[in-house]
Amino acid sequence: MSQEKVDKYKEEKKNRKKTMKLNRVKKALVVFVVCLGIGALIGIPLGKKLYKYQKEEAEKHATIASSDFEGWFDKNWNEKYSSIGTNDDLQKKLDQFNSATYTDASATDSE
Repeated sequence: MSQEKVDKYKEEKKNRKKTMKLNRVKKALVVFVVCLGIGALIGIPLGKKLYKYQKEEAEKHATIASSDFEGWFDKNWNEKYSSIGTNDDLQKKLDQFNSATYTDASATDSE
């Protein structure tokens, strides 16, 4: 029985370098796969978030052609602010202001 143990030990000693090299390769492969998994768990959501942020920033600072802007400006001005110039009360006040004379102002100052 002792001889069997000795033979087994000699065989292990003979193949020790090969076995240790194989174990190092397996360990490196396991570490690589684990790091790849952790990187994917962190990197994919972070990458999506950064991509979305970068896209929003690019849209904020996007440039457009002047002809596109003119069309957009005219459309929005007509929709939102075109009624300002047609307001009758405002027009009356403007007419009063334009028709005011120097004598009108001096009459109010003396009172």
